[in-house]
Amino acid sequence: MSTIPCLVDIWSEENNNIILTWKQNEVNLEPNQDVRKRCCSESLKLLQKIQGIPAATERLKLEMTVSYNTFLFSLGFSNPSEVEESLIHTLLRALEAAGSQVSRTDPVKLWEAVLQTFGISGIVPHVYKLLLIQWMLWLMHCQLERILTLLTQSNHKREHSAPLNLLTETRNLALSLEEDSSLMVAMPAKDLKDLLHICTVICQGVEQMKMEKYSEALEAFQEAKGLPSPRSLLAQIHTLTGQCFTKLGQPHCALHFYRKAVEVDYACHSALYQSALVFRHLGNSKAEIEALHLLYSAVQLQADKSSSSASLVSPDTLLGGEQMTFICRVPSSSLILHTLAHTCVLNGSISDGVDHYLDLLASLQSDGKDLVSTGDGTSFPRIPVVYLEAGFALLKAQRYSDALVVCEEVITSTSDFIPKRLLLNAVEKQKSDSDVVLGNVDFVLWAGAAHLLQARAHWKLKDTKEAITNFTRAINQLVKVFIKQTDWKQKCLGNTEAMVERMATLEAAKGQALAGRGCCFLERGQLKEALRDLHLSLQMTPGCKNTKMWLTEVLWRLDRREEASANWREAQTTSDTTKSINLPLYLQAWPEDTAFDFTDLKKKMGEYLHAKNVRCVDRPIKHSNIIASKPVGSSFGTMGR
Repeated sequence: MSTIPCLVDIWSEENNNIILTWKQNEVNLEPNQDVRKRCCSESLKLLQKIQGIPAATERLKLEMTVSYNTFLFSLGFSNPSEVEESLIHTLLRALEAAGSQVSRTDPVKLWEAVLQTFGISGIVPHVYKLLLIQWMLWLMHCQLERILTLLTQSNHKREHSAPLNLLTETRNLALSLEEDSSLMVAMPAKDLKDLLHICTVICQGVEQMKMEKYSEALEAFQEAKGLPSPRSLLAQIHTLTGQCFTKLGQPHCALHFYRKAVEVDYACHSALYQSALVFRHLGNSKAEIEALHLLYSAVQLQADKSSSSASLVSPDTLLGGEQMTFICRVPSSSLILHTLAHTCVLNGSISDGVDHYLDLLASLQSDGKDLVSTGDGTSFPRIPVVYLEAGFALLKAQRYSDALVVCEEVITSTSDFIPKRLLLNAVEKQKSDSDVVLGNVDFVLWAGAAHLLQARAHWKLKDTKEAITNFTRAINQLVKVFIKQTDWKQKCLGNTEAMVERMATLEAAKGQALAGRGCCFLERGQLKEALRDLHLSLQMTPGCKNTKMWLTEVLWRLDRREEASANWREAQTTSDTTKSINLPLYLQAWPEDTAFDFTDLKKKMGEYLHAKNVRCVDRPIKHSNIIASKPVGSSFGTMGR
């Protein structure tokens, strides 16, 4: 009989030595993960020795404590299912030592038997330590119903008539968690229970958000804010609260909580990201750019720091991968930088946008990304698109030579993937090859857009001959896609939304290339060629005001005054319909990019129309009945006479 106390003392001392080693590691500023692995290994060996002999009530406190420590250490190295199997084994041994024969291994029923057996015994605090482990394992998989059942079973004072509610159960939970001074633990049970409490409330709130029950989610987060928690977790609670207010249509309340989140934890990236989304929704581009800049800087700063932590159990671990993905939704640093660059250029901060795009291109090249790599298109734009946007930004910044070089990268990299001809017929097209067709259309579009941007760069460099050459190359690329249907915009014919969008973009690109070449011909005095291209451009993109103005100039120079005046009047009442098309950034043209000085044309057209009106007024009185019988404007002739 004297050997058993001796074993208990030896194994207790061994357990305490392991924990002392871990406690010393915890106080270090840079915790060593190797120490945790060593503690895990030694604690597991100790547990195997204890469980290598039959279970006995004299050793239950020791066995349960060592099990508790081992499970905590192994969280980062073992599969949760393996930990749960080991936990079940420990519970079955405890019941065996108490003389209860339970063959059931279902965790819920097993815990019911354990709590009934040891509910009033002296080892209750040690049983509850293992209950916390079970709570933790179920929380990691968001098994809230099982947690509610477990907590209800452990609450002996609960009124059976009271309705089951997880928030109420966690709030009123009273577990006896006194520590045994002779047996050290890796983490105080009370600290673990507090962390489990707040993470369970947060998990409940997130589940309510997923079901779009935002008011109920706010109640959960309001309760979570009143519980003790690490600063980083409190910041996430504020962020989730802000997201609820965003969904409830209260963006300013959302911004208030996002600001509180950053004040609590400046490294709360999700709060900065959500702030940027709200500012975009509110149309505050300056604030959006500032939020994106802060977010990118914070992400870069964190990437330079070690992410290791001395904590055995963190909120990230308890809330599981799926929950944390929902809570901490933040794009990659590359996507943040792209969004920042794109937003800067789109809102006129060209210089900053160019710098960000060049940083992004350098990052992509250092990562060894293939220029035509596919990807899923959901997280980061296709890389040729990034290059085209960078070329467009350089063009806007008047860095024409750099724009030529960047666009040449796209042309070179896509040349081997462009089909000689691509016939699109939605009625005959099979759904199975739709992705392949879209991919081929993209290659044609990217190459054509690259030539188009190069043509604009040459035009700005006053080299109209080279500009015409590149506009022609762009047109030759873009016409490789032939649309058999005249009514291709109708989705009911089999076209997907993506295909309709690609077709609209192709038509706009062709229209821009034709208009650009027409303007070059106009500058060189090749009026017939200019007239042809501008007419074709208007067929591609009807209602483009600038194109109508250029066409008016060509008609005037060809001495076709009636057509010029009719075209002029039509242009004055036209709003640029191409702006209504959701074009990619690299195809969006600002008036100063392509606008001529129409001052002289405006003067000439004004004089001509004034003179024509005067002639109408000065006609003899005897013809007044004839004039009155004609529709207004009929004396100006018709288009094409």
